[in-house]
Amino acid sequence: MKTVFYLFPIGQILLLLIAPTAAYAQMVDDPAPIVRDASSTDGLFLHARLGGHGIAYENAGDAEGGGLGLRAGYGFSDRFTLYLGIEGAGVKGGRGFEGLEANDDYGLVYLELGSRFHFRRGRQLVPYADLAVSVIGVGYEGTGSYAQDDITYGGAGLSLGGGVLYFLSETIALDGGLSFTPGSLMEVDIDGRTEDVDIALTGARLHVGITLYPFR
Repeated sequence: MKTVFYLFPIGQILLLLIAPTAAYAQMVDDPAPIVRDASSTDGLFLHARLGGHGIAYENAGDAEGGGLGLRAGYGFSDRFTLYLGIEGAGVKGGRGFEGLEANDDYGLVYLELGSRFHFRRGRQLVPYADLAVSVIGVGYEGTGSYAQDDITYGGAGLSLGGGVLYFLSETIALDGGLSFTPGSLMEVDIDGRTEDVDIALTGARLHVGITLYPFR
């Protein structure tokens, strides 16, 4: 009887030791699913946009129109992204340009090297601030005494803006924002003849678009 009495508590102790071990083994065999952040801004991204453009020139009137743009960049973290972009528009105005009639149509283009700073990381709605160095071009075919001359203006500016990303999934986000670009046109080329100019400008762009993170 004493032998049975001693074996009984020893069995209880073994059960107490084995039960947690078995439970842990079951957790290892069937781990909890890993939930990935569905609003991360790191890695390669591609972006396409549509937008409205407005631009005001010193002594050369105002112009407005619409256009589209493309960007490609890389997020080095959830906070910081670098990108290259090109954005073009067809605008109407610019009565002070050589060989351009009042309220005539012409082309406007921005080439940009920029950076974006994100806030509220890990959320579905991610605001950001945008800063870029912009090369600005204006181009059209002249009229009157400039008939059939190709005329282009070139300059530079600094673009400042902001916007929001709204993630529909881990790889797709809607993007909307606004930017301002103070700068100047510094050179004009009229059918191969180049001259220096100094035309101050301020551009404004409002855009909506879609951003893809293709390698997730």
